[in-house]
Amino acid sequence: MKTRTHVGGSWRMMVPALVVLGLLAAGCDLMEFSGPERSARGLVVILPGIEGESLANHNIRKGIYDAGVPYALEIYSWGFPIPGIGLIVNQTDMEGNRRSAARLAERIVQYQREYPGKPVYLVGHSGGGGVAVFTLEEMGRIPGAKPIEGVFLLSASISADYPLGAALRMTRRGLVNVYNPQDVGLLGASTAIFGNVDGGHGDSAGRTGFMRRHPKLFEKMVTSDMVSMPTDPHYLATNADLIAKHAPGWVRSEKWPPPRPGP
Repeated sequence: MKTRTHVGGSWRMMVPALVVLGLLAAGCDLMEFSGPERSARGLVVILPGIEGESLANHNIRKGIYDAGVPYALEIYSWGFPIPGIGLIVNQTDMEGNRRSAARLAERIVQYQREYPGKPVYLVGHSGGGGVAVFTLEEMGRIPGAKPIEGVFLLSASISADYPLGAALRMTRRGLVNVYNPQDVGLLGASTAIFGNVDGGHGDSAGRTGFMRRHPKLFEKMVTSDMVSMPTDPHYLATNADLIAKHAPGWVRSEKWPPPRPGP
């Protein structure tokens, strides 16, 4: 008599186990970046571009982690997770983006209440840079909200003439705007058609820098010769090695800009 192997039954038993293992692996990954010990030291919130959570923001997180920053590193997905049309919605939905910023502002204030005095930073790439600025503005409207340490904008899709006064008042050290003049596709042609996340159709601060100067605004230009591998100009500022090289000085320095490294 032939023995029948119940392959289907075996797989039905294995699938739940594989799902559990996948969830456990994801949980371990999250614990590595945002466990209780890290949260007790400080918080860095990374806001993706209009594409949502992706390799670009994972690279940002990796760069900060590799730099030895000991704080919780959380990715905050603020837009609609819809491929294709969702990109345009996330770029143009000004009211929805400000609602997302308001929700994040509440979360940060709650963190400040749970961990008083601990440092908080925002890092926003592309459209997430605009939402980071909106978040600071929303925090200024919440009773009891404290200024965060600072914010980093990486190739931000926010108008170059956008007024930063309200956002800067909610920072202790200021705002670092990392811009790339070579980013003429997404922060040039595309924003001219669809607009920046604040609704303006002019120059993007992520390509030209901001037009107005402020004591707590620090402009840093990146270009393709700063990385070893060919990179899309819009994602150059998310390079993990580049971030790991420059992040420590800014995070560790009590006053911005940080002192130049010695010879």
